[in-house]
Amino acid sequence: MKLACCMILGASAAIPTVKLNNGVEMPLISLGTWQYNSTVAEATVKLGMKVGFNHIDTAHTYENQDGVGRALAGMDRKSYFLTTKVPAPSTTKYYDETNQYLSDDLKFLNLDQVDLMLLHFPPKTNDCAVMQEQWRAMEDFYKAGKAKAIGVSNYCISSLECIAEKATVTPAVNQVEFHI
Repeated sequence: MKLACCMILGASAAIPTVKLNNGVEMPLISLGTWQYNSTVAEATVKLGMKVGFNHIDTAHTYENQDGVGRALAGMDRKSYFLTTKVPAPSTTKYYDETNQYLSDDLKFLNLDQVDLMLLHFPPKTNDCAVMQEQWRAMEDFYKAGKAKAIGVSNYCISSLECIAEKATVTPAVNQVEFHI
């Protein structure tokens, strides 16, 4: 059933896009890889690309980025839009740990740049200083050309306001879960 839906989507029309606040065009519908192991993620991404998906969504905590990277290897980099997400830090070295996650994601995906990098969730403590340090790492990643756009996922208004207090780059996206 899922395959039939994907085939219909791929055959029906081009996926609409939205222009982000920095001018990057992002496809509005993505192929998510949550709950897939690396092998299933690789096969799903390959099939998804064949049937018309051009936006792939993964995350550090999905532990399948190597499979996503294998699926995308050899494909024209302009043919897809890749979103990935880094988790909240588990140590008190918020900036450094976030930087490590960002570097690891590029390595796992075998890429030099992603289209959209997101902070997956606010820290469990909702500590504003932690969010700001994570966002500072994201801004440095963006300014180094390693992401075309940066944003957040699953953030509430107060968390966005916290980031905005010190941000030099406005989040391009606040991704929330929605299934079709």
